[in-house]
Amino acid sequence: MKIFLDYLDKRTKFLKTLLNDYKTMEATKDNFLKAEKGDFIIFPPNKKWNEEEINSLPEKITLFCGKVDNCFLKTLSEKKIKHINFLDDENFAIENARLTAEGVLSLIIENSPRSFFENNILLLGCGRITKSLAMIFAKLGIKFSIACFSENGYFEAHYFCDKNYFEYEFLSDIKNFDIIVNTRPIEFFDEEKMKLIKDDTLFIETASTNCLNEQKAKHFSYLKAPALPQRFCFESASKLLLKKILGEIK
Repeated sequence: MKIFLDYLDKRTKFLKTLLNDYKTMEATKDNFLKAEKGDFIIFPPNKKWNEEEINSLPEKITLFCGKVDNCFLKTLSEKKIKHINFLDDENFAIENARLTAEGVLSLIIENSPRSFFENNILLLGCGRITKSLAMIFAKLGIKFSIACFSENGYFEAHYFCDKNYFEYEFLSDIKNFDIIVNTRPIEFFDEEKMKLIKDDTLFIETASTNCLNEQKAKHFSYLKAPALPQRFCFESASKLLLKKILGEIK
């Protein structure tokens, strides 16, 4: 069995050192010609696929990555490719969210001119990343609020902090926030809502889909932050990938 690894991502490249009992090589279009039935091809959870890349995959292999768009699933099926989405594993998704939250803290330190304790932070969404951030902020005594877009999420948010918002209630207070962290993978901030954000706000985008039009973000700092575990803690993130991969090998 051969294992093909994406060397463009620090997490999957570091797997080479962790998989020294297996034959590993770089995952490139040319190398795929060497792939055989039962081989593994591994890309990071945030990998975005296009049609050319999907068509280049060899048949009868096991593909590790994140979500593959529905339009490509037929091709995977025709090629008899077993697709394993890292993020379908809830334990993996939670641990990955915790590493992402650590990366958000690092970005705040790098990009905010103020101390943690002088900032007022708004978290948009109430998924795994928001919950991981909320736990860290609560332990550190950092002032923050959560805006949720589902009733269940809104009520759950009260376990983490006292000041929470349902849907767009936060807009009435948005000028009170120094830092905004979005975790919702959908565009929901139109130009009128963006005008309400105060000047020099640090807006961190962790979602796979931007929540606003980046070209319209002129009066505040809009920081796109994809794949944070790769940037700040790739060894830990790589070990998390390894656990899932070895579970499938065995």
